[in-house]
Amino acid sequence: MSHAQCLPAEAPATPDTSRASLRIGILAALMTVAMWTTWTVGSRFAMQGAQPLSPALLAVIRFGTSALLLAPWWWRCGLIPRGVPKLALLGLMFGGLPYQFLVLWGLRYAPASEAGPLLAGTLPLFIGLLSLLVQGEKLSGVRIAGIVLITLGALAITGTGLLRFADGHWRGHLLVLAAAFSWSIYTVAFRRSGLSGVQAAAFVGLWSVLLLAPFALLPALEGMAQMPAGVLLKHVLIQGIMAGVVALITFTTAVRYLGPSRTSAITALTPVAVTLVAMLLLGEAPGLPELAGCLLITSGVVLASGVLRRRARLA
Repeated sequence: MSHAQCLPAEAPATPDTSRASLRIGILAALMTVAMWTTWTVGSRFAMQGAQPLSPALLAVIRFGTSALLLAPWWWRCGLIPRGVPKLALLGLMFGGLPYQFLVLWGLRYAPASEAGPLLAGTLPLFIGLLSLLVQGEKLSGVRIAGIVLITLGALAITGTGLLRFADGHWRGHLLVLAAAFSWSIYTVAFRRSGLSGVQAAAFVGLWSVLLLAPFALLPALEGMAQMPAGVLLKHVLIQGIMAGVVALITFTTAVRYLGPSRTSAITALTPVAVTLVAMLLLGEAPGLPELAGCLLITSGVVLASGVLRRRARLA
């Protein structure tokens, strides 16, 4: 394997506030919302369908596809990219297997209608705290208010499921909270690494496959051989291409242009998107708590993303 230096992307120390960069960041964040919505719904069906798939099988599909598609990047960078802080590389690993398994195991215990809002709704909180502690990023009162509204909206959509201990959903809730914290570590580590979104996705995909191979590769290959071609291609598209490659690239692009806190605020629209998908495709009618939660999240995103502050400066 080549050991040529993996040149980091030139990311500014602070998010670029130009109009063009702001548009690129918001577009990338909204694309991430679309990817995450599809992945959350698809994973839930895969885990609880007529023939449920194991988390290890889904992980091999996700990261195996990512490692194959992004082979030119990790081949050039090597196993350990030079010029990148080791702690940042370690932090990037939290966006791979830890996040994948925590979310999938959480979906085994808690329904997507509870796990999705809890995951997306607590991300801005965790990322805001880590950005404050690690990077010294200052959060204005408006952005803090936005984060609070997003968290309250997520809790409203989750509803009383958080309080029902008899059905075991609390196990899923704890796993999802751990997944949100794991992704927050990845987000802050990406900013410190200086890598591009493609380089970070290639690094995560390669190391996830290497760690999975001794334990799950052969059983996963046997499971994929028994799957119908159409089903396998569907999971390769959702788990591998969309979640393993495209979502990582769009998310890290948004972080580069908007910063971790504002990016996580916009991606908090994911539970709102899931609710709309359920209404349009599944005919599900959300109740008053779900509608109130969507309104709170949307309001919180407007505040925490800094859109109003940007427009005030332009005015």
